[in-house]
Amino acid sequence: MAITCAIIREKFLVPALEPLAGKALGTLLAAAVILGLIFLYVGKLKDPSRVSLFKLGVYWTVLTIAFECLFGHYVMGLAWESLGAEYNVFRGKLWPLVLLVTWFGPLLAKKIRGHDRVRQPA
Repeated sequence: MAITCAIIREKFLVPALEPLAGKALGTLLAAAVILGLIFLYVGKLKDPSRVSLFKLGVYWTVLTIAFECLFGHYVMGLAWESLGAEYNVFRGKLWPLVLLVTWFGPLLAKKIRGHDRVRQPA
């Protein structure tokens, strides 16, 4: 999924817009796709607790950061400084938004789906 979003960003968005705007729009696209997938996944769970969804979000976020850093450094050959720069929102980088969506997405999906409603006795 992330690779597909990256291809769309690099092939279509960045050439059509300036690089910073193309990357920003690509990041927003990735966040929206991730939230959609989380929404579908949470819908398959049987009455998940807030704590379990919070832990799930933390787990996915840690795995995402680990993958981004390890893949970026050891496979793509990027410097650690370059990888760290992607987290600097003060320089227009929106990658932390994707991490926030990944972390809190399960809780948000539960709220949207209405799992938080008090059940009425039948």
